[in-house]
Amino acid sequence: MTDTTPFKKLLTASALLAAAVTSAPAFAADAASYKIITSADFPPLSYRSSEDSSKVIGFEMDMIEAMSEHGDWDYELSTAAFDGLLPSLKSGRVDMVVSDIYNTAERRKTVNFINYIENGFAVMIRAEDADTITGYEDMCGKNIGILTGSAPEMEAVTKASEKHCESRGEPAIEPKSYRSVAQEVPHLANGRLAGILETLTTLAYAKTQNEGQFEIAFRDPKTTKVGIALRPDSDFEGDLREDMDWYMNEGPAEEHAEKWDIPVSALIKSDD
Repeated sequence: MTDTTPFKKLLTASALLAAAVTSAPAFAADAASYKIITSADFPPLSYRSSEDSSKVIGFEMDMIEAMSEHGDWDYELSTAAFDGLLPSLKSGRVDMVVSDIYNTAERRKTVNFINYIENGFAVMIRAEDADTITGYEDMCGKNIGILTGSAPEMEAVTKASEKHCESRGEPAIEPKSYRSVAQEVPHLANGRLAGILETLTTLAYAKTQNEGQFEIAFRDPKTTKVGIALRPDSDFEGDLREDMDWYMNEGPAEEHAEKWDIPVSALIKSDD
């Protein structure tokens, strides 16, 4: 049965998400082996089990397991703060990043992507503020939580502030950086943050697991593809693309999406 309790404990046990390391099962001894890294901070895509903080679960973990079994390759999974993921990939310490990584033009300058979901940002607020915050224009002069190292989140807040606040002579929206969503949620609950900007899938899950405390105030109109990040010189990229094509079109992608309450329509069936 799907574990649906991670955000119930975020307000008192956010430190769990800073712990390291879990590993995946081994397959054939002569199979290829890859090192994968995640922040384990984006339920329902990937997050730590509330029953065992050393175990990472979610849609992305089911996806990788299915792809590895189909392609007959092994993997070792490790965790790190979000802002350390791409540096670990670029330095060669790991082979791929699987952690709700947005496929952006800036990131494509240094890494390649194999896409699997099209996601978008939203803003979550306290339920008590639902009548007064319904769009970016209501965030002028207020602070909003974003992830450290997430250029797309910073860009979204900067553009929204310029368009909806500064151009009208209103004070700017102030982004405040945190290393994990787990650190943001209690600051939203106690009023230190007016909102959190994050992917809709993650915020919707957080709202569900903290019943009555938060609301999704509005969605950012822009959507972005999410993909596995690889170094451009990865010699296994072609094989991994074939495994992803199988997973999306013949494998259990839709079953996994339904399991983790992800809209099937968000799955990228063809990565052209």
